[in-house]
Amino acid sequence: MRKALILLAGTAALAGAPAFAQVGGVVGGTVDTTVQVGTGAVGDTLTNTTARVGSTVDRVDGTVNKQLDATKLTLATRDQVRAGAQVTDRGGNSVGTVQSIDGDNAIVVDGGKLYNIPLGSLYSQAEGATGTLVTKLPRADITARAQAAAEASAR
Repeated sequence: MRKALILLAGTAALAGAPAFAQVGGVVGGTVDTTVQVGTGAVGDTLTNTTARVGSTVDRVDGTVNKQLDATKLTLATRDQVRAGAQVTDRGGNSVGTVQSIDGDNAIVVDGGKLYNIPLGSLYSQAEGATGTLVTKLPRADITARAQAAAEASAR
């Protein structure tokens, strides 16, 4: 058994000798680690990525600015939600004009269409234009509410 172990150790030493010789040669010398990469495609990718990031930052800035402006809003009172008051969305786009109040909803008319907007989603501007109300509901939600009310009344 002892002879087998000696034979195995000797074989391993002989097999490893060339590797040790190579390491010994590298220790005294230099190793070239230069990597060459074409930057054409990388430069284009970087330019496109930078443009996309800039566009995203601009959109986020716009959203943050709208949110900051929205902090100047206070929940509208029933007295402020009166017939003839203009209703806009957060972007300042006209939603319609208040026709009346029905329970907890303001009936808003726009182009012959009636919209029920909950009083809890109408805000008045703390400063600036009087008589103008702002809703935080997206236009799609307002339209969906109108369609649902029309379908319910048709049944």
